[in-house]
Amino acid sequence: MNATAVAPAPAARRTGVELSVVVPFYNPGAALRRTVDRLVACLRDAGVAFEVIAVSDGSTDGSAATLAGLAEVTVIDNPVNQGKGAALHQGFAAANGAWIGFVDADGDIDPRHLVEYLMVARAGGHAVVYADKRHADSVSAASGFRKLVSISYSTLVTTLFGLDVRDTQTGCKIIRRDVLTGILPRLRERRFAFDLELFVAAKTAGITDLKSAPVRLEARVAGSTVTTSSIVRTIRDTFVIYGRRRADHYAAFALAA
Repeated sequence: MNATAVAPAPAARRTGVELSVVVPFYNPGAALRRTVDRLVACLRDAGVAFEVIAVSDGSTDGSAATLAGLAEVTVIDNPVNQGKGAALHQGFAAANGAWIGFVDADGDIDPRHLVEYLMVARAGGHAVVYADKRHADSVSAASGFRKLVSISYSTLVTTLFGLDVRDTQTGCKIIRRDVLTGILPRLRERRFAFDLELFVAAKTAGITDLKSAPVRLEARVAGSTVTTSSIVRTIRDTFVIYGRRRADHYAAFALAA
């Protein structure tokens, strides 16, 4: 179905859903169905009450149609490419779960990690459990170029923001609903810098219970979205977030929280 952006729900609208998983995608080809099938199977096997919300960010490869007939999956098929962050905003607005997670559709992250992260979140009541490719137990098959980009960006983020988060960008996270509901109205990023802004807003709000978790990164099944233009845009957006923080954009929420 086609959809326009709507405001995030302040509370779960359908009882019984423990975990909502948003899967943003842009032209992932056959990797999308494999990722969603794996995700659904893992959640069923774990006995988790769940829903999956797959959001097409203007895909033109017909991948959205491959999810037809999956009972637990809602598909939001946007006709225009706006960015990963925009797709996540839409998915979060439709989510009903007590915990809300997201995972990349490209096939490099096993959705099984979301089950593992939910167990960690349940046990510790953490605000956020996030994939950390620099965790001692993480394994990465990413190319040397992607690793270089990741380390360079992490260094930039640490220098600008002083976050106690080594990896803001790996696309697999679980967030407690009340935390996401509180910070989401302050988030403005529509593309890859969304993840960074999430952590900046959380830290400014005094949310410190952010739990890193190991992740295994396989070689991508779909094509890489890391291009020169996306790197330049993300760096530019990072400085925009820095400007917002200096202008106390996030501090207003911290006082309300």
